[in-house]
Amino acid sequence: MIDAAWLNPVIAFSIGILLSFKLRKISARVQSRRGPLIWLPDRWHDINRSKVLQPLYDIIKLFSKQTIIPSTATPFFIAGPILALMCAVLATLFVPVAGISFDYSFSLVVLFYLLMGEILFIIMGGISSASLFSAIGGVREIDLMLANEIPFILGTFALAITFDTLSIQQMMGFNILINPFAALAVLLSIIVKLHIKPFDIPEADTEIVNGLTTEYGGKLLGVLETARIIMVFVLIALFVDLFLWIPSSGALAWVIFLAGVIATGVLIGFMNSLFARFRIDQATRWLFKIPLLVSVLAIGWAVLWRYVL
Repeated sequence: MIDAAWLNPVIAFSIGILLSFKLRKISARVQSRRGPLIWLPDRWHDINRSKVLQPLYDIIKLFSKQTIIPSTATPFFIAGPILALMCAVLATLFVPVAGISFDYSFSLVVLFYLLMGEILFIIMGGISSASLFSAIGGVREIDLMLANEIPFILGTFALAITFDTLSIQQMMGFNILINPFAALAVLLSIIVKLHIKPFDIPEADTEIVNGLTTEYGGKLLGVLETARIIMVFVLIALFVDLFLWIPSSGALAWVIFLAGVIATGVLIGFMNSLFARFRIDQATRWLFKIPLLVSVLAIGWAVLWRYVL
């Protein structure tokens, strides 16, 4: 019998499409734009029927276009997006979806490598195009990653200390009450990883066109967009599993999981609409102050919770 966890990539992509739409919808509402329409009067049913699927249409359009490879590009230009997508897909197998995933005793460590591999392969592919915009975007991405990985790792390892395990399945729970410092550190790190404002610096279109993906188009850009949509789901689902999960099974598990994913997605959507972009020096300085301090407090609180309280 097939393990249900093998369906996680399909679920991740499907819910990721809806989350991407929700980010657009919230941005439109905050900025007082009409935005995409879902429910329409009967006489309008022949137009704008399925704007909720617009992120999917964008990907399908990209896969139908010609892929142009810059003459200066190396083979890594093609390999980078494909390897990044593979890392994103594999990551879905280790992040529980309504409690369903591959449960390994060290799944958290495996997930760390996959998340880091995804962005490293995008950097590898982007800078191999020899584009100046991609090079600047790559430098900014590396700066952000170096400043952000420490709070992310410390925040999640705080739960590992509390539960004495590296298995994501065994850490799941409403841990935002047990260690709110870890929840805040991980949430801030997820916002940085998803390039939510004010941390969309590596792809600042008004400054460096689109950063690492400037030279990509057609099918390769479609691959990158697919990986991005999956990563939106993976990171939000990880936060829900670690900090908002209420033990349950069956249909109730899906209700709780989806409610947590939607609530977290809405929060991230509002943050993306309300803040202006940092400069790279401002972002790294802020990350080395606030999230790092919060993550250190999370470790201290975890040790106190386990060995003293």
